[in-house]
Amino acid sequence: MGGNYCPSFLLATRPCPLWTALHMSLHYLLYESQATQLLTEAELLTLLAEARQFNEAHNLTGVLLYTTDGRFVQVLEGEAAPLTALYQRIAHDARHQQVRLVAHEPLATRRFAAWHMGFRRLSAATLQTALGYIDTQNAEFLLPLLPVLPNALLDKLLDYVHAQPPSGYYLGSPTRS
Repeated sequence: MGGNYCPSFLLATRPCPLWTALHMSLHYLLYESQATQLLTEAELLTLLAEARQFNEAHNLTGVLLYTTDGRFVQVLEGEAAPLTALYQRIAHDARHQQVRLVAHEPLATRRFAAWHMGFRRLSAATLQTALGYIDTQNAEFLLPLLPVLPNALLDKLLDYVHAQPPSGYYLGSPTRS
């Protein structure tokens, strides 16, 4: 049966909140990686078009930041199973190296609900500003802070993407990205 019903082996035809909560709960994840080689504009356009199509089909939202030195920082939101599967796919993608999961937590409401894949290209220095000067190359110092950090970090990313005027490279409008 669909996601709102108990498994057929329980012979139930009524909503099953526990089943729904376990399999359809909203989560976010934040990861960073380094490109194995700098992506050309054409490669970025292809990557973004594929990501937007995949994310829309799987009800995933988020934003991708890509620096001029080839660093990716991405927040993804969605149901736990497709979100985890996508992260695994990214972690094994030949375009990424040094993939590090910074946070993966339940989420009450989407922060990037209108964007199947928001995107911003920026300098490494601008990324530091957007993240509040957090050096994610050595994120181990964040471990004791993780219970309180994720919402603040997500807020910083969202505030940055919404508040900064597009500069240099920006693809798609927030309502269709």
